[in-house]
Amino acid sequence: MTFIYWFMAAHPGIIFAAKQSGTQKASSFTTYGMWILILVMVLVFYMLLIRPQRKRSQEHEEMVTKLERGDEVVTIGGLYGVIKRMTEDEVVLEVDKGVKITFARSAISRRVSQPEEEEETGEEPAEEEETETAEEEETKTAGKEEEETEE
Repeated sequence: MTFIYWFMAAHPGIIFAAKQSGTQKASSFTTYGMWILILVMVLVFYMLLIRPQRKRSQEHEEMVTKLERGDEVVTIGGLYGVIKRMTEDEVVLEVDKGVKITFARSAISRRVSQPEEEEETGEEPAEEEETETAEEEETKTAGKEEEETEE
């Protein structure tokens, strides 16, 4: 008898399973609840993953169809260039003076600027700022060197 008590104390799951084996009838929630849960998961995946991806791909296709000669673009590899020639499937980019590279039209990631903007703005101010900061750094380092030589 001690063995039976010890066995029941050591394995309470057996007793719990024996009590439930008599009740085979499932509730209506367990029958339909699983299907409702699966449906909710499919809706969440659609709303969070599938729908935004479709929207992004449609916007990209629209942008690629609206590309024009002279647009400054970025490829999916991060290469900046100006469109010099376009065909149905290919785009020729000029990345530097005299350097032209051919890409698939779908490899264009985004448009940086349009030709009208380039004509109005002229030279980019970012380059001027970089040269100014480089000149300031040179004067600072020259000043430090002079201080060290005086000491």
